[in-house]
Amino acid sequence: MTRWRGQILVVLGGLFLALVVVVVRLLVDARSACREAAAAEESDDSALAIRRYLDAGRLYVPGSPYMRRALDRLDAIAVAAVTRGDYPTARAAFEAERAAMLGTRSFYTPYQSRLPELERRLARLLAATEENPGSTTFEERTRWHLERLGEHPRPKNSMVALALFGLALWVTSAVLFFRKGVDAGLVLHRTPAILASAGFLVGLVLFLVGLRLA
Repeated sequence: MTRWRGQILVVLGGLFLALVVVVVRLLVDARSACREAAAAEESDDSALAIRRYLDAGRLYVPGSPYMRRALDRLDAIAVAAVTRGDYPTARAAFEAERAAMLGTRSFYTPYQSRLPELERRLARLLAATEENPGSTTFEERTRWHLERLGEHPRPKNSMVALALFGLALWVTSAVLFFRKGVDAGLVLHRTPAILASAGFLVGLVLFLVGLRLA
């Protein structure tokens, strides 16, 4: 029982350490992207600033200040572009702001309260810049774009379940490999090692396929 507890603590400690490494890396990369975007703004390179703020927004960690900073700056770039009549830049900034929020959804959407107003402004911009509006009114075009923007497709539940199953199989097989496939003297036990390795590969493939098709 003591041996089991020790192994469980080692696995949990390893998972926690891996989580800390991932979170720190996300925060560092988000900060770097924000700094590069700010430098691009100072150089009047709006296209680069938008791309880098979008990168920062997508590197979301709960509690991180960098996503909010990126969203605020994208919104400011868009508003300033509308004011000076630069509609392509405004559209790119609004769409990047929306993509950052929708691209980081899980069981909730970060800063979801900002989304309805953002989509209303984007819909009005799209309606105002249509090349061939035909006989439709501005309000009709705005309503049509807003309906399209309001569609937020969710991941396929079956593929999400497949990815989670693959992840569980992947991790379990790795643990079994070190528990049954090798002993304390690092001597390889052929049959359990082969089975654990096969489970690891199958789990990895299922995880990647589930992510790709979700």
